[in-house]
Amino acid sequence: MHLVASDEDSNKDQELAEALQTVKDQIVAKANEIKAEKKWVREVTKIIEAYVKKVRRVNANIRNLQKDIKSLFRKKKQIENMIVQRKLEKKLRVAQEDMKTIKSALKNVKIKETAFSKSKTSIQDTIATMQKALSKLRGEAKGSSSSSGSSSRSSSASESSSR
Repeated sequence: MHLVASDEDSNKDQELAEALQTVKDQIVAKANEIKAEKKWVREVTKIIEAYVKKVRRVNANIRNLQKDIKSLFRKKKQIENMIVQRKLEKKLRVAQEDMKTIKSALKNVKIKETAFSKSKTSIQDTIATMQKALSKLRGEAKGSSSSSGSSSRSSSASESSSR
């Protein structure tokens, strides 16, 4: 009876062998899946490291660009200051020219004032000389009373002013 059982044992052995092969195949499949996942992790890690390096380079470039901007702002301010300075220098030159003109005008006024003063003195001297000459012609004495002299002087002064 055991001989018939051997056929059944052989089926069992076959089933076990197939089950073993299935498990082996699953082990290989899972091992391959693990390899693929590890490969993916390595590749992603490389990509992440590359991005980290890239981020560092970009941040360094940002700092350099910020320094450049500060430098450009300094240059901009210097140029603006130069423009303001040139405008102020132009205004200063105009103001200095105006000052020269005013000083020249004041000098001319002083010259005219001096000339008018001399002219006034000369006219006063001429008037005094004419009054003396008129007094002599009228026969008035030098030592005469001041009332008669002053009236004749005032009349002679009005006569000369009417001429």
